[in-house]
Amino acid sequence: ILEDFGKLSIKEYLLQVGSLGSKERKRVYHLIIDLLILLQQQELPADLKKFNNDLLCSELDIFINWYIPYAYKKELQIQERDEFIALWKIALEAQEPMISSLVLRDYHVENMMYLEHRDDIKQLGLLDFQDALLGSPIYDLVSVLEDARFDIPKEEALEYIKYFADKKELDIDSVLLNYHILGAQRNSRILGIFARKAERDGDDNYLQYIPRVLKYLEQDLSHPKLAPIKNWLKKL
Repeated sequence: ILEDFGKLSIKEYLLQVGSLGSKERKRVYHLIIDLLILLQQQELPADLKKFNNDLLCSELDIFINWYIPYAYKKELQIQERDEFIALWKIALEAQEPMISSLVLRDYHVENMMYLEHRDDIKQLGLLDFQDALLGSPIYDLVSVLEDARFDIPKEEALEYIKYFADKKELDIDSVLLNYHILGAQRNSRILGIFARKAERDGDDNYLQYIPRVLKYLEQDLSHPKLAPIKNWLKKL
C-alpha cells in the first residue's frame, strides 16, 4: 500500500503529451478506465459504507449553504430548500439500477502518478482512496471525465464513456443517464466546496476552477431527466 511513486502525476504527464485526442492521451485514459473496471471487479470488505441516494442528497447541503449564497447572493427559504431536495430525490431515483462496486470518490488525474517503467495499468499509482464507499460504478467515471482541474472536451469524454460501457457490457443510454445524474450531483457539491473554501477559509485558489465545473454541470443538466432541476436553478 505504501510505495514511492515518484513526482510525475498523470495530470502532468498528460500535459506533457500535449494535443487533445492524441494517441498517447487516449491510451492513458483507456488505462485509467481499465483500472477502474478492474477495481470494480474486486471482492470488497463487508463493512464499506453505502454511497446511496440519501447520502448523495445530503451532500447537496454544501451547494445550498455555500454556493447559492456565493453565486446568487441569497439564501434559500425553507420551502425553496425542500423543493430543491425533492427534485433531486426524484432525479436520483431515476437512475438505471446497476450492481454496486467500489467508489474511490476522488478518482482523477491529479490523484494518479505515472510509473513509466511499468506496463499497462501498473503504470498508474493511485492516491487518495481513504474515503472509499460502495456505490454506483458510474461515479468514478464521472470523477475522471469531469475533472475540475483538467479539461476534457465533451466529445472526447463521450468516447471514453462508450469505451467503459462496451467493456462492462452495459447499455450506453443507461450509462449516460446515470453519468449525467451523478455528474450534476457531484459538480454541484464541488461548487459548494470551492465557494466554502473562498468564503469561510479565505482560499481563493479554487475559484479559478468554477467556470470549468459550471460547464460540466450545464452539460449534465442538459439531460431531459434533469430538466426540472435545470429549470429550478434558472429561477434563482
